[in-house]
Amino acid sequence: MILFICTGNTCRSPLAAALARSRGVDAESAGIMVWPGSPATPEAIRAAAHHGADLTRHQARPVTEELMQKAEQVWVMTSDHWDALNARFPELAAKADVLYPEIPDPYGGDDAVYARCALRLLDAMKRAGIIPN
Repeated sequence: MILFICTGNTCRSPLAAALARSRGVDAESAGIMVWPGSPATPEAIRAAAHHGADLTRHQARPVTEELMQKAEQVWVMTSDHWDALNARFPELAAKADVLYPEIPDPYGGDDAVYARCALRLLDAMKRAGIIPN
């Protein structure tokens, strides 16, 4: 399983996981600072749907040691997320890497911002070999 991590687990990481799953990848998501049970943002749901992915039932969850151990690979959106993981799970942080290019937070943006985020995620996942070109 590939684990994607962002801040609140309502935008970037669930969108990345949904896009990856829609392409046959076993993927999950979590966040560093989460309000558990929060849904994906409406804009993230629409961006996912545009690419054939479904986020309608997403519920935010925090990253846990169990999730980190279960993951074969962990991908974070920014170097700040990697720093936070390293501080919290120093023995597991070696599993984590930052998507390139880093993915800016679309939270508060309109559908166009989320559409660009989805395209950036797809590009970064292709570069990382998570999904095929």
